[in-house]
Amino acid sequence: MSSHHTSSKTGFMIVMLLLLSVLSAACGSNERSEPSAAQPSQAAAASESSASPESGPSSAASAPAKTTRTVIDDLNREVEVPLEPKRIVAGEFAPELLTLGIKPIASGDNGFKVVYTLDQMEGVERIGDPPNPETIVLLSPDLVVAPTVFLDIYPDEMEKIAQVAPVYYLSYEQDPVYGIYRKLAELVGQSAKADSWIEEFEKEAEQARETIKSAIGDETVSIVRIEKGRLRVYLNRNFAGYMVRSALKLPAPEEVDEELIKTPFGSAVQISLESLPEFAGDHLFVIVREEGDDNEAFREIEESGLWKSLDAVKNGKLHFLDTDSYYGSDIVTIRETMKEAADMLAAAPSSNGE
Repeated sequence: MSSHHTSSKTGFMIVMLLLLSVLSAACGSNERSEPSAAQPSQAAAASESSASPESGPSSAASAPAKTTRTVIDDLNREVEVPLEPKRIVAGEFAPELLTLGIKPIASGDNGFKVVYTLDQMEGVERIGDPPNPETIVLLSPDLVVAPTVFLDIYPDEMEKIAQVAPVYYLSYEQDPVYGIYRKLAELVGQSAKADSWIEEFEKEAEQARETIKSAIGDETVSIVRIEKGRLRVYLNRNFAGYMVRSALKLPAPEEVDEELIKTPFGSAVQISLESLPEFAGDHLFVIVREEGDDNEAFREIEESGLWKSLDAVKNGKLHFLDTDSYYGSDIVTIRETMKEAADMLAAAPSSNGE
């Protein structure tokens, strides 16, 4: 009995020891497994940490790219314009845009009067004169370029147009090549093309000046336009003005020089027939339409003693210019007419009558 009791106690202790061993093993296993459970979390944290530097650029790349910039126009206004305008309405300056490889979607009436670029205007819409806001709305432009004078003479229309697209204004009271053209090229991101065009233009101008100088020396040159009831002397813009005064740098009579001092890039000054001798140079470029009232007005002046007394008339140094070809003040007209004018002057009779 005593021996059986002792055996039972011994068995119980063995069982307890086995249970303790199992429990101890289980606890040890749990303690070892806890760090393992933490490892994926740490790996994830490490992964997140290593990924976080890349998340900055990725985040920036996913942000919308900037598509506009702010520029200052000739009215000293800040204008937000597209970085790469695609649909430009040219109130003026269509020929300049064409030289930059940009075809406007629409143009003012003057853009269709430039004979040298008319063949490139196919498909370009007309916005009219004054510009029609309704037409422009339907075209959905992303940029409008216009001369500052538009705001003076068409204020209501331009206010409506400004609600459709940003309007960038350029003043005519500046050099059309080194002012207007360069600004326009920078606006549309084509400055390199403008530089190339100007480089070629300057070479041609220099060659033309040399040709003229060898033919007429320092003889003065004037430009007059004869219309019914109006006689104008052109200065330094359209109707050969800039071409003669700035591109070819031809000498002008004193009276013309005085007007140029007042308005360096002025278009024209109206004069009386009686004052014409004061403005007429040794050479006289004459602009008059071949038909209609303007031509009749010229025929009357042509028969007057005053006209016949002009040195340019007496010496055979009148040069008639085609009204349509010389109309524009754009850079293409300037460049093309410059060549023709040089040929005219080079072919004129010399001062000694030879």
